[in-house]
Amino acid sequence: MFDLSSALFWYKLHFITELLVAEALVTYTLNKRPRFGWRVLLSVIALYALAFAFPIMGYNALTSSLMFFALFIASVAALKVCYEESWLNTFFCGLIAYTAQHISYELNSLLGLVMGLKSINVYLPNGPEAIGAGIPALNIAVYLSVFALVYWFVWAFIAVRIRRQRELVFINFYLFFWVLITITIDIVFSAIVTYHTANHSDTMLIMFNISNIFSCCLSLGYQYLMLEKDNVARELITIQMLWKKDKERYELSKENIELLNVRCHDLASQIGALRNINGFVDDNAIIELENALSFYGVNIHTGNDALDVILAEKHILCDKKGIRLSCMIDGEKLSFISPAELYSLFGNALQNAIESAEKIDDPTRRLIIVSVKSQANMVFIHIENSCPDNLLLHLVDGLPETTKNDKSEHGYGMKSIQLLCQRLGGDIDFTMENSRFSLDIVLPMPREKRSKKTNEKV
Repeated sequence: MFDLSSALFWYKLHFITELLVAEALVTYTLNKRPRFGWRVLLSVIALYALAFAFPIMGYNALTSSLMFFALFIASVAALKVCYEESWLNTFFCGLIAYTAQHISYELNSLLGLVMGLKSINVYLPNGPEAIGAGIPALNIAVYLSVFALVYWFVWAFIAVRIRRQRELVFINFYLFFWVLITITIDIVFSAIVTYHTANHSDTMLIMFNISNIFSCCLSLGYQYLMLEKDNVARELITIQMLWKKDKERYELSKENIELLNVRCHDLASQIGALRNINGFVDDNAIIELENALSFYGVNIHTGNDALDVILAEKHILCDKKGIRLSCMIDGEKLSFISPAELYSLFGNALQNAIESAEKIDDPTRRLIIVSVKSQANMVFIHIENSCPDNLLLHLVDGLPETTKNDKSEHGYGMKSIQLLCQRLGGDIDFTMENSRFSLDIVLPMPREKRSKKTNEKV
């Protein structure tokens, strides 16, 4: 059980090292627990101690598979000790690492067979002479190259989703367990082949290796798909929640703007009456009151009530921040879009434009231009804003990345706009040049809206 002369006994430590490196590459951006460094150090020591003390219960496929799977479970527990993540998330990340380790092992074995490299089957009861035989330099070079290449690929193309998402919330449990079963069967199958190498030719062993690698790669692909679907599902849920909040905000803004206009109209009438009382009211005070009322009593008519509410709200915000808002809008052409969708579409676009324009030090350069027009049965929406000279456009999944520090809580505005446009059968495009960011939206008009054409200047 504790045969120190067995190559398999020492290979356990080798296996733990490979697994820990893979797990580190996959998990290093997850939420860390307090005293993370100490947790990692103690976990690594505990894992090596467990691997050293774990007895070899036999030289067969079943006992070897159980031994390595037990070490894998122990490594997942160590990840749980180090990271503030759920058991499901921790196990999934560990499974990615285990898959990468097994692909590397199988690929290294395959190249050894193809290149005719001499190697020791560590799964068999080798004697002390096998341990002290030494490893050829070419074997070491192939081994290091294979593991470095596979681990880099997993880090760059699979684990990148974990680094971007920051938070994992899996929805498709069926797919997760399917991947787990596939990996388990694959590893057991590999162990069975390993213990029966004498019964097969090199050609058969090469075919077994290729089949094993293909199966592992397929599982890795499904794991990537799970991350991709998880990301899309979470974004969709978040955007739907934002749409619901936008609808509520629209109703509230509509009431506030209407109430504000009524109050301003009443006050304007009262100020007009005060003008008739000569000598009792200071004209300068009246002028100041009228200017204040003209600021808050925004009266915009685009031909679309919902759009009027949005523009009135953003007009007040732009005036407050010293931003000039210029609009040429045929709002009637947008009547096929629901008020809540319009509020979300223009609200997100204008909010992004305001946040960018307000960063400009020179107030005279703060400008937002909005135009809506129709041509050839299509509606064209153009929103352009000035932005700081040093602003760089970074794209994530084809859309501009938010400039806010908290990427997990922000950055859904453009995604919301894109989803809304796609749902309406349209598309979006954006450009940045000469310190100007432009967002262009193209939407097809329903047939019943394709006749009348008007353009009103706001």
